[in-house]
Amino acid sequence: MRTGLYPKIAADGIRKNARLYVPYIATCMLMIAIFYIMHMLGFSDVLQSFAGATTAKEMIKLGTYVMAIFGAIFLFYTQSTLIKGRLKEFGLYSVLGMNRRNLGRVIFFETVITWALSMAGGILAGIGLSKLVELGFTKIIEAEVTYTFFISGSSILFTFIIYTAIFFLIFLNAVRQVRFAKTINLVNSDKAGEKPPKANWVVGILGVLFLLAGYTIAIRIESPLSALTWFFIAVILTIIGTYLLLIAGSVVLCRILQKSKSYYYKTNHFVSISSMAFRMKRNGAGLASICILLTMILVTISSTSSLYFNREESLRNHYPREINCTAYNDGFSESYGKALEKVKEGIDKQAEAYGATVSDSYIYTACNISGYFEDGRLRLDIDPLNTITTINFDNVIQVYFFDIDDYNRMTGNNEVLSSGEVLAGVSGNIAFGNELMIGDESFKVAKRFDCKQGDFKYTIVNTVVSTLYIIVDDLGKVTSRYNDYADTNGNHMLAWEWHYSFDTGLDEDKQTELSNLLKDYVRDELYPQNFWSIRCESRAYERNDFVETFGGLFFLGIILSIIFLVSCVLIIYYKQISEGFEDQSRFAIMQKVGMTKENIKKSINSQMFTVFLIPIAFAFLHLAVVLPFIHKLLLLFGHNNMPLLITSAGICALVCGLFYALIYKLTSNAYYKIVS
Repeated sequence: MRTGLYPKIAADGIRKNARLYVPYIATCMLMIAIFYIMHMLGFSDVLQSFAGATTAKEMIKLGTYVMAIFGAIFLFYTQSTLIKGRLKEFGLYSVLGMNRRNLGRVIFFETVITWALSMAGGILAGIGLSKLVELGFTKIIEAEVTYTFFISGSSILFTFIIYTAIFFLIFLNAVRQVRFAKTINLVNSDKAGEKPPKANWVVGILGVLFLLAGYTIAIRIESPLSALTWFFIAVILTIIGTYLLLIAGSVVLCRILQKSKSYYYKTNHFVSISSMAFRMKRNGAGLASICILLTMILVTISSTSSLYFNREESLRNHYPREINCTAYNDGFSESYGKALEKVKEGIDKQAEAYGATVSDSYIYTACNISGYFEDGRLRLDIDPLNTITTINFDNVIQVYFFDIDDYNRMTGNNEVLSSGEVLAGVSGNIAFGNELMIGDESFKVAKRFDCKQGDFKYTIVNTVVSTLYIIVDDLGKVTSRYNDYADTNGNHMLAWEWHYSFDTGLDEDKQTELSNLLKDYVRDELYPQNFWSIRCESRAYERNDFVETFGGLFFLGIILSIIFLVSCVLIIYYKQISEGFEDQSRFAIMQKVGMTKENIKKSINSQMFTVFLIPIAFAFLHLAVVLPFIHKLLLLFGHNNMPLLITSAGICALVCGLFYALIYKLTSNAYYKIVS
């Protein structure tokens, strides 16, 4: 057989199956374009001119790896679905004299043509759109815009290598599907009988159990550290539960609808329910895939957008004043306070000499220690690092001790304590009575207080575990009792910290300059005294890092959501097309016995409403259940704005629902054109 015949057959096959290949090639182009853009932003020097874009670049690099993995998996899955629609055609080629090697050559040239079109179109689209995406990215992270057009040769080469390897794997899989199938099975692939599936209650019950287990973890987790530990377990359980439940549950749904005579024996429902009943096991897996992708879109974009739009509040929670100075040391010593009194006076003098007006200041000293809260007592003899596989992070508690004078000054209260009495406040889920045991020391709780009063709320920043705030009558006297506590490595468990924050009235550039001057001054004063950590930070300078971090996450969320959405659309499209070809002969017979095109359209609408409402409904349910779980994870980023997260999730759900309805309307029209 002439070699030139194979490319011609391959090109004709793609042209005649354009309805299948055009969306597939377009999707390949999109994924290649996005991969090129992300690699260019993350690995090239295009962002070098942007001040402080380091954090955002690292996130884009992470997204590039995710894109490569997801692109390989999804295109592999899509091509497997596409080749199944060509099996009859390959069977006819086999009947006409082609052996498996000849068919492999046809598939090879089809893959080469698809690869060439996708690679050329994808890289050209990536180069053409790269500047637009770059400008959008710099807008999100609030970086200075440059209008120099940049083409990354290394990104083109890397994209070429990665997607050439992916297409090679796709070719091998396609050859496998054809090589090991009998000719008669290839020819009759579209007429292969399928027994109506039985309702598998065991699979359904397992699905419910897996789903409930994932939901239980999401609902019951309290600590952000526990949420981080259990996140992937909850995700895997939810995905498995969704697949099992929709595979088994969709069959049960069809059986229930068939037994309902008032519903089933109607023109609108009879044909659609009968068709679905025969392919519902496969249908359920497709619906579950759509549901998981929709959930990923909702979770990704709602969480990253919430982080981004809450960036200023998160910044002010971390840096409540324009200048924020902190010092840390181990244990407690009276000399610490005396040293910092002198430093505080020096800071004020340095700021005034620079032209700043020190105002709206607050200052406090605190000591903290961590332990394991059990039976109303904080145990200090458990090392979380040595028990990380068995420890319950919901019971890991951090305790902060404050002096009553600092508390009254920051809250405007006038509380008085006797010896042995304390005021107690809680951030998290800690249950205790009127007596508190911290290590071997007992305290009487005179009163509980709200931690968010006045300036005291600024002491609650990014607490990844539950935190207990204890106000004592004499900080030195109480905390010195814990000076001898050490962990298994011999390090002090008690940490001492000092905070001084104030506004300056300076512009943002001068605030940053002043913070650098103060940092040098404080280090010169305290490092010789063995203070192990000293920071002087300006809110203006740190704003860049917040914008870059949350902006990078938001940008990554947008890119991933676009990919998930395109993947979801493609699954829906191929599902409708493949089922349309399967049902074409059935509807042709029904039209011969009197079924009108109007009846066909009503039957199709019935099928859409009955089946395709399931994925979006489950996706909304998943989102509602995991929102508290997401909130715990966002606490790790200092985000504690649940109303904003709920609002973001609601807007995302509304937009996603409308888009989902539009896609199904368009794809149902394609289905209707095929069967009618």
